[in-house]
Amino acid sequence: MLNTNEMVKIALDLVGYTDLPLDSELTVPGENIQKVLAGIDMGTAEIMLAKQLGYDCVFRHHNLVPRLGHLGDLVAEDHFKKLVANGVPVNVAQKVMERRRREVEIMFHGNNFSAASQCAQLLGMPFLGLHTPADLLGERTVEAKVAEVYAAKETPTVGDLLDAIMEIREFKEAPDGQRPNIWVGEKSSYAGKAVVEFAGGLAAELDELKAYIDAGVGTFITMHMDGSIVKALQEDNRCNVIVCGHMASDSIGMNIILDEWERVGGIETTRIGGIV
Repeated sequence: MLNTNEMVKIALDLVGYTDLPLDSELTVPGENIQKVLAGIDMGTAEIMLAKQLGYDCVFRHHNLVPRLGHLGDLVAEDHFKKLVANGVPVNVAQKVMERRRREVEIMFHGNNFSAASQCAQLLGMPFLGLHTPADLLGERTVEAKVAEVYAAKETPTVGDLLDAIMEIREFKEAPDGQRPNIWVGEKSSYAGKAVVEFAGGLAAELDELKAYIDAGVGTFITMHMDGSIVKALQEDNRCNVIVCGHMASDSIGMNIILDEWERVGGIETTRIGGIV
């Protein structure tokens, strides 16, 4: 049995964070949590279902709360750090992310962020959402698989990376048609330097990806990618892309967090809302 503050701390400890990032929030705190209803997307209907079925807490991944009005700051900071860590010059990374920050602010300005949260408050249902922490756990899980390939092979192919990624349970058990696949390149294409891009609030846009390519990145491994970006990268013809699938990718980190709550606090968890 845990309280929600303890649950949040356990999740943050898993990724080495001390504070909740902007895309995560403990919206309605609670004590003596024994049963958690969890999902990727959990709104008003799922909160009411949890209340009806006797759950003590609702946990979601896609955390729609007013703090997301400032998501541009998180995206700009996290993506900047990753760009620079992968060889993109700081001046280029700064220019790219200055524009992205403003685009994200505009994109989220008109959203209704309070609907589910207000319902949870009205019902007195403990409610929390963790986005970046879960994404980081998924990213690190995939990075570990990719590292195994590079340790075993000097010049791995995209097919080698895909085979390793498919060893992860959530990808093996994802719905047919939503499993990892090569969207740019072929199985026989040399991977070159690979970047796993799951965390950071939102996926990278085309100008970021081209900055990575200019810095020597050969393969992107991501949760999802817009069709127009896939087309542009195919036409650019300098990289490979493995798209892992949104729900399965999100499920990896969510399952790690839920497993840890079960282990540490004896919490009973029910996984719906898209979790694989």
